[in-house]
Amino acid sequence: MLAAAAHLSIVVCDKYPFLWSCLTFISGVLLIFLVATQRGASLISSTLAACLLFVSALATAWLVHRAQAHNAHNVSAAMSELMNFTGYSADRVRHLWSTSNQELAKNWQAAGIPDNDRERLAQWYRENSELYLFAIDAYNLEYKRILSNLRMLKFAVGSCLDYGAGNGELILEAARSGHAATYYDVEGKTMKFARQRALQRGLSVEFLHSKQDLAPAAAPKRTFDTIFSFDVLEHLPDLPGELDFLSSLLNPGGLLVFDVPAGSTKSHPMHLNHNLDVRAYLASKGLEEKRVLLQRLPFIKQEKFVFRAPARSPAPSA
Repeated sequence: MLAAAAHLSIVVCDKYPFLWSCLTFISGVLLIFLVATQRGASLISSTLAACLLFVSALATAWLVHRAQAHNAHNVSAAMSELMNFTGYSADRVRHLWSTSNQELAKNWQAAGIPDNDRERLAQWYRENSELYLFAIDAYNLEYKRILSNLRMLKFAVGSCLDYGAGNGELILEAARSGHAATYYDVEGKTMKFARQRALQRGLSVEFLHSKQDLAPAAAPKRTFDTIFSFDVLEHLPDLPGELDFLSSLLNPGGLLVFDVPAGSTKSHPMHLNHNLDVRAYLASKGLEEKRVLLQRLPFIKQEKFVFRAPARSPAPSA
């Protein structure tokens, strides 16, 4: 119990993990030997308990230090990229990291756009793309987001499309791993930023912003083995239509990997409330869901979905 308490206290410590691990170890050892003296415990068992506490505290401190160093490197790299792209100072970038979501919510409330007005919705996202540039960048620095992206990238096979690609993290990484990569989003600052990042890293990525360019009717050979769509479908009014469109872009046996967060919130009022049983809808279209055991439990809230297209297109009816 002391080892677990030491581990948790060091994890929540913002600074000086090794100093804090020493303090927790010393206080823990004093408690161990105080209890051992009162209860007549052997010196060997008390020493073993102290050793367990020492190993737990030291290992946790090293892991926290390592995570903090990685995070500092990520923040520095992100800061440098944004300063180079925008010409803003470091203070300005930090300010936009911390306030962009609030500004987006305020701008959305002021715009008062009906949920079904696709043209005004697209225009609003183009006009607010710089705020999204910083909101997305700050979000992608969070540990849970990095972990989620790494997990989702494991599904990448063959040619990949990121539908609503934002700053391009996912699709640039897919391109770096050797996949044929296509970026799709509204034309704005986020797309320009992703283009610059791809150019600087020498990555081959096709950039599109029109559904007409993406549709199979316009480019019959442009189909995909993996389609990602994260943090975008909740912004679009016609969820069934979007799922149909994305499914039509899949090669036989291709994967559709996406999320549908739970609608509007105070901090994200631009998220639309979709009342669609995604699982039943795609199953009715012939797509097969891939779920791990944990996702099959009835009390587990699911936002991320993985569906596989049929191995062969159904034969046309006579």
